[in-house]
Amino acid sequence: MMEQSLETFQSLDPKAYLSKFTTSNTRPDARPLHSVRPTTIVPTVIHRNTHGSSLVRLGNTQVTTGISLSVGTPSPSCPHYGELDVTVHLSPLSHGRYTAGGRIQHEEGTSSTSSAIAYQDPQGLESFVKRSLLSSKLVDLKELGLQEGKSAWKVHVSCVVLNHEGNIVDACLLGAVSALLDLRLPLVKFGTKNGKEIVQLLGTDCDQSKSTGTMNDGRKGVQLNLKTIPIPLTVGIFEDKMLVDPTMEEEDVCDGMITVIVDALSLKGDDDIYDGKILGLSKSGEAILKPEDIAACAQLAMGRARELRDILIAK
Repeated sequence: MMEQSLETFQSLDPKAYLSKFTTSNTRPDARPLHSVRPTTIVPTVIHRNTHGSSLVRLGNTQVTTGISLSVGTPSPSCPHYGELDVTVHLSPLSHGRYTAGGRIQHEEGTSSTSSAIAYQDPQGLESFVKRSLLSSKLVDLKELGLQEGKSAWKVHVSCVVLNHEGNIVDACLLGAVSALLDLRLPLVKFGTKNGKEIVQLLGTDCDQSKSTGTMNDGRKGVQLNLKTIPIPLTVGIFEDKMLVDPTMEEEDVCDGMITVIVDALSLKGDDDIYDGKILGLSKSGEAILKPEDIAACAQLAMGRARELRDILIAK
């Protein structure tokens, strides 16, 4: 009976329900305000039709990411460069809030703040992940070039949301980063066929040991020389309190959201919490943040990057 009363209270007034917890510096799932949910990152989960993949679990939020490759003609303005594209797939299986076409729809009787809508919209997610990957210079697009002005790799990063229970922003970006760390570009050779130049893929499965092109994990291919490892941390602002890694129920009533992206490779010592490089910062919603609030979010993001750095590099 008590559990039913709490569920009724939450559905009728979700903001007052959350406030009952945050006034005691805790949350409905018993986490402290500045604590993230258990995080799992598993590489190489899709063994067919991908050249790199990963599974990210952020609490009950789950995202699987796969990378496919195609060979195309580079842009005349950048004849040395390849391309990187990102898609994010959501469906009713991930949450009832989404249609079969992947569009967000608001459930009857519920209301979401502008910040929640911005952080849960599929098109906004795609734009955020792609912009973060390119602006952080995680991938040097020159490494994707094959023949100047003739051929280059196009890297397709596909994030499929299996279950959405909040903070899909961090889950999708972590999925894309870990899949790119897992990526192996196939070895190629150039030739001609019927008078036309072609690029022949030599495959990615290692059939014999070679001094070049064979990775430590037994797959034959070229691993990208990643310049950075961007690690995101999203914080929800609710009644002037910071809720790290918010659930969907928390997102819906937050006054604002802020995401700080830190380069895990720039972190040096384990003691200095401010020794990392901030690659990006985005905010949505009506919450007004003071400089000290932004500094606190950056500090939390540095700790998050340090926490995940060894996990990602080890993978």
